[in-house]
Amino acid sequence: MSKYTWIVTRDTVLGDSSDAVGKIGPSGAENRARFDMIIIHGEHFRLLNDAGETQFTGYILGEFEGREPLDDYGVENGCSGIEYEQEGEWIPLDRFNPKSASK
Repeated sequence: MSKYTWIVTRDTVLGDSSDAVGKIGPSGAENRARFDMIIIHGEHFRLLNDAGETQFTGYILGEFEGREPLDDYGVENGCSGIEYEQEGEWIPLDRFNPKSASK
């Protein structure tokens, strides 16, 4: 099984009909976690463009450090930052402590 799986659930620029919605990664990984498990148990992230605006939101589950959705997908799609939601607040990667890191 892949060590982690992420999914894009929203494209805030192009909307729900965007090809980005439902994009799952990492690309080429086998035996990814199920979609519902990622949403229910995963960490909520957002990818930011160069202007600091949210471009994509999604979830990641598994053993990860935090940059994976940005490196795997965001950079090639105009994003330069990632934040995670903790206790209802968006925080930068350098303050993020993933639950999965302790597992």
